[in-house]
Amino acid sequence: MLGNWQFDIVLRVAVVAIPVAVYFLILGLLNSGRRPQMLSERLDFAVLVIAVGPMWIAPLLRWLSLGPLATLAATVGVTAAAAWLATRRRCGWVIYNIDTPEALRLIAEALSGAAVDYRRSDGGFALPGGPTMKVSPFPLLRNVSISVANPDAACRADLRRFEAELARRLGRTEVQASATAVSFVLISTAMIVAPLVLLADRMPEMVRLLTDLVR
Repeated sequence: MLGNWQFDIVLRVAVVAIPVAVYFLILGLLNSGRRPQMLSERLDFAVLVIAVGPMWIAPLLRWLSLGPLATLAATVGVTAAAAWLATRRRCGWVIYNIDTPEALRLIAEALSGAAVDYRRSDGGFALPGGPTMKVSPFPLLRNVSISVANPDAACRADLRRFEAELARRLGRTEVQASATAVSFVLISTAMIVAPLVLLADRMPEMVRLLTDLVR
């Protein structure tokens, strides 16, 4: 039987662990298909925020309880972050379930297929007009990030053709099963189950508490 202080510790661990576990589960699903999966940079960031965002709710509520000045500071911070994300001029994508050499090959083929002139450069591809398409591999998560900062109107038109061409090529590419996906799913399962097992004997108490809150 967990004491009150032990229950509090386990509950705090669960609040942090379960959102992270959800993110690992999403990574496992993205890396478990027969083909690579491409997300826009904004969608990838949104998935991350939705998955791990709940772990910041308790600290945020604690911060807001400190008074009106803390509430104002938190509001300004959230507003500034949202404005920065909404206004930055950047195109980007994240490809999951792919190895770096294969990703570089497909990116080069998609640029050629979209009739976009390019030359290889350190860390990516130099595009017409000066922008650089930066390619950032993350082998641990088995993904590759593609980003172009400050593209002009002509470059954006090229990038739209490139995106369509890359998506078409990824849809025809089959990948071998990877242990990465299984590892992510196992990690997420363990992170979800462990706190629930520790909290099992206090479950009736938690149900009563939630029922009282609903009423």
